Amino acid sequence: MKTRRDFLRIGAMTAAGACLAGCRTSGCDSGALSVNGIRIGVQMWSIHDLWKKDPAVAFRRLKAIGYDGVQSIGFYFMNHGELEKMLDDNGLRIVDMPFRMSMVTPEKFNEYLEFCERFSIDFVYQPSAKFSTGAEWRRHADWLMELSEKFNRHGIRVGYHNHQWELRQHFDGKTPMEYLYDAGLNMELDVGHVKLAGADPVRWLEKLNGRVSSIHAKPGGGDSVGGKGDANDWQAIFSAASASGAKWAVVECETRRNTYEDVEASMSYLRTIKEA
Repeated sequence: MKTRRDFLRIGAMTAAGACLAGCRTSGCDSGALSVNGIRIGVQMWSIHDLWKKDPAVAFRRLKAIGYDGVQSIGFYFMNHGELEKMLDDNGLRIVDMPFRMSMVTPEKFNEYLEFCERFSIDFVYQPSAKFSTGAEWRRHADWLMELSEKFNRHGIRVGYHNHQWELRQHFDGKTPMEYLYDAGLNMELDVGHVKLAGADPVRWLEKLNGRVSSIHAKPGGGDSVGGKGDANDWQAIFSAASASGAKWAVVECETRRNTYEDVEASMSYLRTIKEA
């Protein structure tokens, strides 16, 4: 016969399990950093040479640094049960999900959708594309919007992640970013690339009002967010990102990918930003 102590123990275990599962949806770490309501994640590319060796160690260290979420296309190719356990063990969740075109073909769509639903992902994005004419960019933007209709039925938004060339190149008088914008596409705006391309991240966040699910918090120069050489105005960026509806800022430090130093320095700086 179960005693009251047994029931209390079982109840506590059930609550703990619910909390861990909730970390993949709303989060359960009340001490996690947020700036203007924007939670902080990290792109695993920042430590690419390290995390592939031992994901569990990487997750544990990133959580200790203060990150609330992680992001990588590589997660899709891991054992999903093992990935789920490692995330839950460390109170982390997956932030958004990149896709290759080959991953969302009609015959592969349900498999990718199942992954997104398992990990409570509500925004997916294409991380890169290159074309040589305006017509090609227009057709591709239309294709992404058609893909959006399929995902929208499942409560998932579709977007695109910019690099510098979408702002530097011009086809028929327009940049690729303008073709994507004109199509009505959502964005994971990489503010570092915007800055390095000579454009204004705040202006783009304002222009994309309501269509920015997250930002990539990449330094606008230098090795780390807020570090030497970073020309971004992070106070203004977080204010504009919040106003645009962004829920996550995903730190990406890609100049040195065999050290935790830059993601640690980025988090230390982000803790100094005051709410607008």
